[in-house]
Amino acid sequence: MIKINLLPERKVKKERKKVEIKLSGEIGKKLAIPIVITLVILLAIFAYCESTKSSLEKQIDEQKKKLELLQKKIQEVKKFEAMNKDIEEKTKLIENLKKMQSAPVSILSIVVKKLPDGVWLTGLSFNDVVTVEGMGFSNLNVVQFVENLKATQELQDVYLVESQQTEFEKQNVYKFTLKFKLKV
Repeated sequence: MIKINLLPERKVKKERKKVEIKLSGEIGKKLAIPIVITLVILLAIFAYCESTKSSLEKQIDEQKKKLELLQKKIQEVKKFEAMNKDIEEKTKLIENLKKMQSAPVSILSIVVKKLPDGVWLTGLSFNDVVTVEGMGFSNLNVVQFVENLKATQELQDVYLVESQQTEFEKQNVYKFTLKFKLKV
């Protein structure tokens, strides 16, 4: 079956263009006011959000700058703490060296004052413990020397390690080793 369109094409197009929705004046005014108010409110909210956003971005930038400054200061403080620790260690080392510097003189002075007749020293060394080596004409002289050192208030833990009879320049002598600590 064949369909024939009897209406001219020009009229259809014109009719489509003429179709418009016409609103009455009151309805348009009633809808326009809330739409305008809503748009104004939305614009105000948008403007407020933008200003808040830019304000917050400025605050973030300022806080980042402060953080960088604080990081630099923290690094400086760490350097100063390391330097301070190094200085303290060096100061302690110097103090210990000063104490140890006078120790041999004071040890020798104490030992010589307590040395009885008939006893002489052949060696003196010290680290944490002072080691004294010597010889005596009799074992009693060696024991008297040990007792003299024990009676000294500057020394502690005085003990005789060994005493043995030996010959020195065709003479019978007692070779001895004793140890003690300095009181700090």
